[in-house]
Amino acid sequence: MNDEAKDLAYSIPWRTSGIRVGSHKSFLSGSGGLFRDIVPLSTFPDPRRIAIRASLSDPFERLLVRRAEQPSAIDIAVLVDVSASMAFEGKCDKIALAADIAQALAICTERAGDTFALYPFDKVLRQDLLLRKTLSRAAHADAVERLRQFAPDQSGVEGLAEAGAAIAGSKKLVFLISDFLWPQEAARTATEVLAFHDIVPIEIRDSLELDGLPDWGLLNLRDLETGRYRLVAMRPTLKARWRAQRSEQRQRITQALHATSRETFTISDKIDWMRFTSFLLHGAA
Repeated sequence: MNDEAKDLAYSIPWRTSGIRVGSHKSFLSGSGGLFRDIVPLSTFPDPRRIAIRASLSDPFERLLVRRAEQPSAIDIAVLVDVSASMAFEGKCDKIALAADIAQALAICTERAGDTFALYPFDKVLRQDLLLRKTLSRAAHADAVERLRQFAPDQSGVEGLAEAGAAIAGSKKLVFLISDFLWPQEAARTATEVLAFHDIVPIEIRDSLELDGLPDWGLLNLRDLETGRYRLVAMRPTLKARWRAQRSEQRQRITQALHATSRETFTISDKIDWMRFTSFLLHGAA
């Protein structure tokens, strides 16, 4: 992974109710953090924070105290599609890119005090690759390395529903990494099982999947999802039709996801870390 990936950062537009001290805005009040408001001592019984000037000028002669916002930590969950289509390697290695993103996010969570969890899935939730939420740097590194060495060979993404059930509970920041070569039903499943969370879809595209095909020729193509080979007489009209179908499929998946998620961030062949960080902080791709 490129060293500049370590500068990755993220933010959330919502307040957390987590009780563990962290770096995100929360609903909790405390003695430290950013100033929130001034309230009666009876509401926030901390005499160390008495606001003398405000108390003297209070028309109801109440004793007032300064209340601060207590920043809290959140849980980060990274869901990675490791189905057979992610095994395609043209101009990039999709699994390696997914591992790079997971590694960068793990480093960022360590710096922010957030927990990190990794849930790879294909037709099932992959227990051999799974990492439940933890603050352990060693566990993060081990899980990312196991993902990096994994060779996808199973079709289907039904394990996404299991991953969604595994992260049920308090609101989390969820990164959903895939090439999204899914049936539309899978996208609807994603919106249903992850709807409560803050979802960041990350699409990994290999430009050679379609652009690398010749305009003319007899090709023996293999469907990574089914493993079947098919002899195809390629021609410009067929190539254009495949591109149109792929574009239409991406649009349907994107529309389904965006019903409950943030905008999809698309990575084509290589990760632009500065652009990715800007997207996570400001929502601008």
